[in-house]
Amino acid sequence: MSRRWSALVRHGLVGGSLLAASTAAATPCDDTGTDKIVGVTIGFDFAPKFSLVGGIEARACTSSETEVMARIEIGGGRPRIIGGARISPLAGDGPQEGVELLGLEAGVGLDLDARLGVHLAAVYGTTVAYAAAQTYVPISNPVGAPPAQQRGSLIVGLSPWSWLESTTVEGRPLTIDGRMVHPEIIRHGTLGRSAEDRAVAAHFERSARAEYSSVWSFLRLAAELDAVGAPAQLVAAALDAAEDEVRHAEACARAAGELALIPLPPSAAQPRFLSRSPRALELLATEAYAEGALNEGAASLEAHFAAETAQDETKSMLAAIARDEAGHASLAWAVLTWVMDVAPDSARAAVASVPTPTTSIVLAHRDAALARRGVPSRAAVLAARDQAFTHAVSRARALVTA
Repeated sequence: MSRRWSALVRHGLVGGSLLAASTAAATPCDDTGTDKIVGVTIGFDFAPKFSLVGGIEARACTSSETEVMARIEIGGGRPRIIGGARISPLAGDGPQEGVELLGLEAGVGLDLDARLGVHLAAVYGTTVAYAAAQTYVPISNPVGAPPAQQRGSLIVGLSPWSWLESTTVEGRPLTIDGRMVHPEIIRHGTLGRSAEDRAVAAHFERSARAEYSSVWSFLRLAAELDAVGAPAQLVAAALDAAEDEVRHAEACARAAGELALIPLPPSAAQPRFLSRSPRALELLATEAYAEGALNEGAASLEAHFAAETAQDETKSMLAAIARDEAGHASLAWAVLTWVMDVAPDSARAAVASVPTPTTSIVLAHRDAALARRGVPSRAAVLAARDQAFTHAVSRARALVTA
């Protein structure tokens, strides 16, 4: 085994990783895959009088349900700085007809006249795109400053840069309690001198983190397949996939520049159950379909499309990733088929629980220079996902109705 999974041995990821007893710390992130953004807000005050308002803000997720924010806002009176936090208490409970996007925001503000105020808002949306009804209530008025008035506003917040960044070859990143877990990195050099160099480095840095996270996802899968008595070849295939993801992460880290990947603790691969049960089989089947058949099938096509336009060693790197991700999707189908054989009700429930992916239509600029260096356009990413999702939905329907 030590020769077969040499990359896992080199990174210290076999053996104890499968049997650790503590939990890993999750990197906070919402379902957009973005944990820190800079965006803009625009809207209008409806009280005490109508006026346009806008701002620049920074947001960071601190968990799947909470985030912190800071905004510089102008319009509707004196410019002000607002800081606060948002909580979306239903965000961690899965799809619920959109109610998981509801949130409440509270904080404080300070304007140029040194007047302190309270910021309150009802919010609908995600970190990178939302609408809010907000109020700003003054609570102090320095001597000599004009009288302050309560304000009511309707605004939208957008971070288009975050949408444009979502072009990583994701693989199967580890999730714990519904949150994606990404290893930390250390950058020993700069992102690059030109804007193009920085974009390429940032893209492959995100890819390296996502691919490295997938290592622990497959180590956990191997342990859980073993726990439910799955065939030995499925357990071995999961370990092979973990080995693949180590190589993917190393390759993406090289493409990103001088990066060092910091391993997650061995406990990140702790199995979530130790014996077979209907719930365990349904969980395995759900993740096999959603994360394997759908997401890894899309990741394979995304890497394939990127390889078609890439040049030199990046082309061969992405082609290899595409082949491996296709193999990982095949492993997912094998797991789902096995669960269908031993517990058909669990397999059918798993497939039924995953929302049917929607088709995307997008008109996006294609940057030929970035494409030659292996960075796919947003249109290519969505095309890969649409094609993979259409195939997976049809195959899953045939499997559970056979």
